[in-house]
Amino acid sequence: MEDALASIEAPSRTPERVKGTLLLARMKFVKARGAEAVEGVLRRLSPEDQTALRASLLPSTWYPANLMVRLEHAAASALAGGDRRALFAEMGRFSAGANLRLGGMQRPYLREGDPQFLLSNVPRMYTSQHSTGHREYRRLGDRTALILSLDEEPFSADDCSTTAGWLEQAVALSGGREVRVEETQCRAGGAPHCEFRAEWE
Repeated sequence: MEDALASIEAPSRTPERVKGTLLLARMKFVKARGAEAVEGVLRRLSPEDQTALRASLLPSTWYPANLMVRLEHAAASALAGGDRRALFAEMGRFSAGANLRLGGMQRPYLREGDPQFLLSNVPRMYTSQHSTGHREYRRLGDRTALILSLDEEPFSADDCSTTAGWLEQAVALSGGREVRVEETQCRAGGAPHCEFRAEWE
């Protein structure tokens, strides 16, 4: 009886989900490297994952976050060439370019000549595409800002490399020059949150 009551009272945990725009950007990143690269990545995934990723991915549909993680890891295994961190950073830059270009899902958040406008919208952009976690924006100066990643699940150093690459390209697309993005704190290293400092000319 106590076991049954406990199971009733225990809160159900909804699996983390991401919007299809993120999966589409990852698949476009792989496809940009050619058909052989696509097959090399997909062969590293389960038949169920392959079926899901070969189907038509819808930008506004929610998908399991772990599906994207498995796709990213398969891409790193097949394409990194020994430099995993560089590949994830490149993946982040590609995703920013895909979604912030003209016609991209995130284009309304880009105002040319105003990187702070885009960075101030990062919290809204993040919650619109992730079912868990949130981000904070802190303006430090005219050409400096912090982005904090809080309560994100799952988290990893790989994801931080992707985030740094995304921020670098997003600021550049907004008109920032000589962009520098440094991760100054990381949950994967034991910090309470991940923190990215963006500077530009």
